[in-house]
Order: sequence, then C-alpha cells, then structure tokens
Amino acid sequence: MLQIILLLLPAVVSDQWSVRYPPSICAARGSNVTINCTFTYPPENDIKQVLWCSMRSNKGKCHYQPYVYDSEANNSQSFQDKTSNCSLLISNINQAHSAEYRFRFITNKEDGRWTGDPGVNISVHDLGVSMCRSRENGSTIPGDSLILSCTLNCSGNLAEVQWFKNGDPIQQSEPVLTFSRITAKDSGNYSCSLRNFKTTVSEEFTVYIEDVAGSPTVLIIVVSLFSLVFITASVMLIRRRKAKTQRKPMEEREEAQDSLYSTPQKTAYTNLPEAKDVQQEDEVEYSSVNIKPKEMLQMSANTEQQDDSTIYSTVMNG
Repeated sequence: MLQIILLLLPAVVSDQWSVRYPPSICAARGSNVTINCTFTYPPENDIKQVLWCSMRSNKGKCHYQPYVYDSEANNSQSFQDKTSNCSLLISNINQAHSAEYRFRFITNKEDGRWTGDPGVNISVHDLGVSMCRSRENGSTIPGDSLILSCTLNCSGNLAEVQWFKNGDPIQQSEPVLTFSRITAKDSGNYSCSLRNFKTTVSEEFTVYIEDVAGSPTVLIIVVSLFSLVFITASVMLIRRRKAKTQRKPMEEREEAQDSLYSTPQKTAYTNLPEAKDVQQEDEVEYSSVNIKPKEMLQMSANTEQQDDSTIYSTVMNG
C-alpha cells in the first residue's frame, strides 16, 4: 500500500508570505520617521489593499479600525507602493505615536491575506542636553574643560544635530559640543535639535561660568565704594578732632570762672592790703579807749560844743 505523505514546508511558505521590519526605532519628538519595510506574496496574487495599524488602537492581525494607514481611505500617511515596498512615513511624530506597528496586506484571493507579526516598535522621546565637566564638585570656573552632549533617552546614535546658544544657531553639527578651556563668555542657554528639524529642539540647558577674577566693571565699582567709605570715615574723624580741640579751651575758661565765683568775698577782701590796714587801725582805736574822770569828761564836752558853734558860725559867714 502506497502512502503519500504531504510535508508542509514553513520556510517556503514563509518566503512566499512575509513582512520584513527594521529593528526598533528611537525617534525624536517633532521629527519625521520612516519605517523601512518590505513584503512578499505568491506571484499568482494581486495586491488589493494594504494597511498599517498601531497596537495601541488595534490588536491581533489588524482586523479592526482605526488604521494608521489604509490605502483605500487615502489618509495623510504616505505609503510607497503596493508591490513589495511597504515603508511608512510618519511626519512630526510625538509621544502619542510610541507603540508597536504592524503591516497587513490583502490580495485578490480569498485566502490571500497576511499580517507581519510581530511588528516594529517605535519609542518617541525629547532631545536633551547633558553636561560632563572636569571639576566634579563646586562651580565651573574659567579654564575648566566642559562637554555638552545632545542625547535621546533611548538607544540609537544621533547623526547630525544643530546647536543653539540663547536661541541663535552655532556652527556645530556634531552631537558633542566640547570646550577645552571654557571662559565666562561661554555662559548662556544651550539647546540642540536634529539637523533641519527645528521642531525637535530640546529644552535649554544653562551654563554659568563663575568669573573668579571678576570683571573690570565690578572691580571698579568695588574700589569706588571702598574709596568713598574711606573718605567719609576720614572726614568724620577730622571733624571730631576739630570739635574736640575747640571744646577744650571753652571748658578751661568755664572751669576758671567757676573757681572764681566759688571763692567767698570776705576772703577776697581780707586778702587785700587796705583791708589789713583798716583792721589794724580799728584795733588801735579800740585799744586806745580809756575811762576818764568826770571832770575831764565835762571839759571835753564843753570843748566839743564850742567847736561846733565855731564851725557853725563859720558856715553862716561863708
């Protein structure tokens, strides 16, 4: 008895029905991303419809809407052709486009349908600027070396980029910006983007270079302030010394007057020579008083009366 065994050759079938995707794609937000893709099918089939779907909004074999691309719907996405090139262009990609993408094609045969599974993963990130410097601790000062790198937070090397300083383009296309001996003039806000895609520009990264020596303007201001303080202090010191010098004679005069008025008048008069003579005369007169007999007192009284009348008459005749 003859037995016929039919062997299915997956390799042959796979060669006839296949979709080839690129490796995972790391994309910068705002850029244009092309998914390079090719597909094959048996020659007796004719392509009727091609589809691209995202696994964020679809599942399985891309049987359901919505589609990223539908050749019959003629949407905004661009599809190359319907023969073997299934590359897809996504313009101005953003984080919402991060997903797994699969390609599906339908032929004119009833069983001529195929979906490439698994698909290709796209990861969308913002560009960023990172810094590497020679000084590990503290601030960066003139003379230090500094390296700025334009990076994506996913695998993949950037080819050409555009650097900006304070929003103005810099003639530098390498992803790495190197300062061998940085100066204070290099301070500023740095950003980068993909070449010819300013929509991918990163957030600004501030570089501040501390000028240890200080700028001439700052030095002049400091010296001027110091001179002003010194002159002001000198003027105040001179005025204080002058006021103190003028105050000292006045205080001496006031002390002299106070000592003069504080001396008793009696003491002042008793120190005069005339006062001493008067005092001595009084003492002589008082010491010459004697008690006389009665007769002598009467004689003396008569004599005084005669003298008074003589004096009086003299005055009248005059």
